[in-house]
Amino acid sequence: MEKQKTNFDFLTGLITIVIGIVYGIMSYMLKRSPMGNPLSPSIFPLILACGMVLFGIILLLRSDLETTKRAFAQIKATTTAKDKLSHQMIFATVAAAIIYAFLFERVGYVIATFLFMSFMLTITNGKKWLMNLLTSLIFSIVVYYVFSYLLGVILPKTPFLNI
Repeated sequence: MEKQKTNFDFLTGLITIVIGIVYGIMSYMLKRSPMGNPLSPSIFPLILACGMVLFGIILLLRSDLETTKRAFAQIKATTTAKDKLSHQMIFATVAAAIIYAFLFERVGYVIATFLFMSFMLTITNGKKWLMNLLTSLIFSIVVYYVFSYLLGVILPKTPFLNI
């Protein structure tokens, strides 16, 4: 039996359209220019968003949903326990990055980065708690100090610690 080529064009087209639409909406919501054309800051991002939507539609029209379903079935049938662990680690990393982005402005750089790094080190380094926590804490504080005081780059401060 000939091995079928995996083809995720339908899913890729769909995701590209959704990201293009969200990116377009966010681009349109950019702050307007006080001089000249008010939409000047939004023009290039809107062109990119339209291009993403257009190419996503083209990919969607050229794809086949059944081929994508067969590709997922083939992957599911050949997935090993090691692959499942890798998928869980990828999902956990993406979830942690989203939470980090959400917390970054709210709790400040040091705490958000400390929590994110602690979680990521636990995923990749195992349950060496003390080493993970110390590494995360030292890294967060040193990078904050270097950027804030030595380079003059403003990072979000932790409201209740004033760092």
